[in-house]
Amino acid sequence: MAIINCPGCMKKVSDRAAVCDHCGFMLGAHDAETLARKARNQRSIRVNKLVSQQMLAIVFFVAGIGATFYDWQESGWESVMPIVGPAVAGLSFAWYLVTRGRIYLLKRQK
Repeated sequence: MAIINCPGCMKKVSDRAAVCDHCGFMLGAHDAETLARKARNQRSIRVNKLVSQQMLAIVFFVAGIGATFYDWQESGWESVMPIVGPAVAGLSFAWYLVTRGRIYLLKRQK
């Protein structure tokens, strides 16, 4: 008896269980090859979502840097943007690093 990840929800479940307790995925209706393919597919979907988040973090970082160095004198934002621009850049950089770490850990899992 072994513990495997459910292909439907990626939570731990016994390999002898017929149905996942968490999401109701029918484990008994599929052979080992089909379950492995579904698990790879789910993992690929998760990596793709994290890469999308990573790219969004990069866009926010560039926008924060641009807002920091833009001349805001004509628009009336000159008092707020020296604080908001670096804050957006810093938060988005932290978001990028966390997402990059999550991608690394997900790719390292077997």
